[in-house]
Amino acid sequence: MDGYSARRCPVCDAEIVSIGTSARQIERESNLRKAFVTQRLDHRPEELELMDLTRFMHGGPGRLLSCPACGLLFREEVRTARYDADVYDPELMRHLYPRYQRAFAEKIQYKPILRNHAEVLEIGSHLGSFLQTAEEWGWRPTGLDIGAYTSSFARRQGMLVKRLPLEDYSPRLRPDAIFIWNCFEQLDDPSAILDRSYRLLAPHGLLVVRVPNADFYRRKRKQLEHAEGSKPLRELGYNNLLGFPYLYGYTPSTLDRLLRNNGFDPVVKHNSNLLTPPYPELSARIRKEWRAIRRKTEASPESGGPWIEVVSRRLTQ
Repeated sequence: MDGYSARRCPVCDAEIVSIGTSARQIERESNLRKAFVTQRLDHRPEELELMDLTRFMHGGPGRLLSCPACGLLFREEVRTARYDADVYDPELMRHLYPRYQRAFAEKIQYKPILRNHAEVLEIGSHLGSFLQTAEEWGWRPTGLDIGAYTSSFARRQGMLVKRLPLEDYSPRLRPDAIFIWNCFEQLDDPSAILDRSYRLLAPHGLLVVRVPNADFYRRKRKQLEHAEGSKPLRELGYNNLLGFPYLYGYTPSTLDRLLRNNGFDPVVKHNSNLLTPPYPELSARIRKEWRAIRRKTEASPESGGPWIEVVSRRLTQ
């Protein structure tokens, strides 16, 4: 595989060898993403402003492979991602924090799934916005985040965040629910994370996982390649899918299968979009385009949204 190590599919254990998209195609999409972002900024951005816009792909634009058995996507990486070393601008984090918090607060459909004072763990808590929402919903949240800048920022907001990987975390009380909002697709060994989550959760506890939808990406990329107007470009661009800068690309069916393989029963699915455009400022143009993208996705849920969220229940053995 041209110097890359062979990879076995974490869902079905087949060898991932089929080339879904070449490195050249991914590089072209990455360039489209950079142009898409810069055309919507009213100034020349500094490097730190681009962290969650164009600088969140680790390892460069490698080929995108596809599992021939189940269709899972896998992006080759030249080097292993090190999220603990990501540098964020403090002023930008302060600016984005309330926007992320409002986005989580809108997910009111999750509030009834847990009792008051439920113990909640978030893996990859980032700026801590969901932790604040969880507190407002009457839960007792703890965040895990290996990022030095992000975990320190969340603590300054008053959130309980431990800078630990999941395998090193030993809670005083078993959580009633574990949330993995925006990092499961980047985890090198998803089965290990699911196994650890299973062992940590209280009996019949809940697991909420959110990932980009590989089916949506495939469909819109095909439209983009056939030059079917600017709509697929906006739909991919506003959902951080151009170039597919994620390690794994799950479909609803592959995610269900992986969860079931590791002791979880998927019970509810939600179509979703990116939480919020991480632009320093939301211009009138960005707001108009973003709202149009969200309306289209919400109006056609049968086609599958850009992101998928799955609520699963821990099965007892």
